[in-house]
Amino acid sequence: MPKNRPRCYCGGDTKRNGTTSKGTTRWRCKACGASVNKSRPDVTKACTFTQFIEHCTTTTSLEAVADRIGVSASTMKRRFSWCWLVDVPDPTGHTGRIYDQVFIDGTYTASGCLIVAATLDHVIAWHWCKRETTRAYKQLLERIPAPLIAVIDGGQGAASAIKQCWPTTLVQRCLVHAQRVVRRYTTSRPRTDAGRTIYQLALKLTRINTIDQASQWGAQLHEFASVYRTWLDEKTLVKDPQTGRWTHTWTHASVRKAYNSLNHLWRNDLLFVYLNPPDGVLDTHRIKATTNSLEGGINSQLKLLARTHRGRRGEHQRRMLEWWLYLKTELPDDPVEIARQSNWGQDQLAKVQPLTHNENQADHETGRPALYDNAIDTNYTHSIGIQKGQI
Repeated sequence: MPKNRPRCYCGGDTKRNGTTSKGTTRWRCKACGASVNKSRPDVTKACTFTQFIEHCTTTTSLEAVADRIGVSASTMKRRFSWCWLVDVPDPTGHTGRIYDQVFIDGTYTASGCLIVAATLDHVIAWHWCKRETTRAYKQLLERIPAPLIAVIDGGQGAASAIKQCWPTTLVQRCLVHAQRVVRRYTTSRPRTDAGRTIYQLALKLTRINTIDQASQWGAQLHEFASVYRTWLDEKTLVKDPQTGRWTHTWTHASVRKAYNSLNHLWRNDLLFVYLNPPDGVLDTHRIKATTNSLEGGINSQLKLLARTHRGRRGEHQRRMLEWWLYLKTELPDDPVEIARQSNWGQDQLAKVQPLTHNENQADHETGRPALYDNAIDTNYTHSIGIQKGQI
């Protein structure tokens, strides 16, 4: 007796009776003669969800997936309708690992700002927000144990959140972003000697590999301040075009801001943490001074995925990017098994609350109008404007 032989609705045994037009085995009951077709909806849903994950986490378009299966794009879209209900697991729920170095940065998409925390090898966690504020970063950092070193791009939101959530963590400012700040003030072709000098100092940051080179760089920065102190302190009397008042402003404000940005990082020990890592770091050679691994390996891929599927917006785009990030975590589970445990999205659908029904009742005593009308008012209304004629 075949192990996959189905039972009839009447409880009788069945036997093979040819195939259907699709090639599926047909079974016929020996007792009542009813025809039965055995189906495996779990296998079908698992296959559909596998195709869904391939579409969401790669640049494979919906049309390409549909052509490979032999259906239309609208049919494929209809099959994927329940797949969007499956929630992406939180990767920080089952780990308490303390990392040597964590890179934190945010990227903007059509669905909002996505803040990602990652190591050199994998993604740790992510958080959706509107802007890179301190509160948004705190919601992300509170889910992660405090690492030994955190690398940031210089945003005030990340720096403030690290001070509150990770007070013992050393902060390494991304050296590439520090160079970009100086270039924004001086441009890549400064016209003054001071501007060219401070810009060359900024370019040397990414070429420092030893503590002695870092000390020499700090001495050069101090020498720059001594040589150009009088020049930087020059002021010009300027008239405000709105108020008409005369005020003193810095004559060389751009170069002064460039110097202050580097001086602030130098005095607060935010530039060369990677050269003198704290005790407890397992591999000092893997400590980096930039967020290039996060921006080039994760954020750029998220941008490419969102641009490839640019017709997707809102919650669907968020779910798509979250699945990509989840598969880049350290130990991701099988997405098909995750969907099977959630009953193929039906558990999430059962949590949806029904909408409150508003009765269409007008209060004639207070003059409150109805929620919606069911006829055209035949009385004359002066506020109609240019509309003329009779109804």
